[in-house]
Amino acid sequence: MKGTVARWRRRVGRRCSQAGGLLLAFVLIGLTTACSREPSERKLRAQATSPGAESRRTEEERQMQALIQRLSAVEGLEHTLTRFVDSCARPYNGSVFENMRSPYVLTCRMRAVACFGVRGDMSEVLPRIRAAGIATWGPHDKEGRDLPHAAGTVTYALSYHRAHGRYPDGSLMSAPTLTAPGLRIDWDRADLPLPHRVEEPAPCPPDGSGIYQRCWTVPKAPMSVAAARARYGTVLSFSLRSSPASATDHYFTVPRRK
Repeated sequence: MKGTVARWRRRVGRRCSQAGGLLLAFVLIGLTTACSREPSERKLRAQATSPGAESRRTEEERQMQALIQRLSAVEGLEHTLTRFVDSCARPYNGSVFENMRSPYVLTCRMRAVACFGVRGDMSEVLPRIRAAGIATWGPHDKEGRDLPHAAGTVTYALSYHRAHGRYPDGSLMSAPTLTAPGLRIDWDRADLPLPHRVEEPAPCPPDGSGIYQRCWTVPKAPMSVAAARARYGTVLSFSLRSSPASATDHYFTVPRRK
């Protein structure tokens, strides 16, 4: 009797192993088929350097440069450096078990950070930044006025500096920044309750990283953030994820074929 049961268990075990192997084979075949449909890096690199991509890349850089130049013209700000990072890559599609397949096989985006030395007090420079009309900073009401106490606005940033970072009851105010779609301005606040110092821009990635990548700095031999802080006392950073004219975070995409 025991021998019969043992043989039965061995037969069931073999059948389960065979079924598991077949299931694994089907999964691997599905993965291989899915991967085979993905364009090669050579083809994607050709798309990333096509005339259409280059045209949109040039326009994206032009728009970012225009915004940086408008901020550079604000009295009390001295431009010290701008670093651009332009890259194209395959979008993240998730794991085998996630339903996150991107509608694109390639996305290109541009990032920039510009640093400025601040001459004078930030409470004097902030209204000039608003007057420059670079963006609508933070939420506004129907008449276009800053919403009271709304973070991301010039009004809130001014209130923060005038109150030295504390509400009347002594509690801490949240850190001020100026924010707009794809844009952010931040600055040194070393002597306030929530101290902050602008960091050096991230270094350029290694050459040859990804399908397409380009990184450059203006000017080519810029003043470091530490040197700018030593000269001016305060450093301001202007981060651009994409220009407000861009419909999405990507300036160029290659749709997936259906």
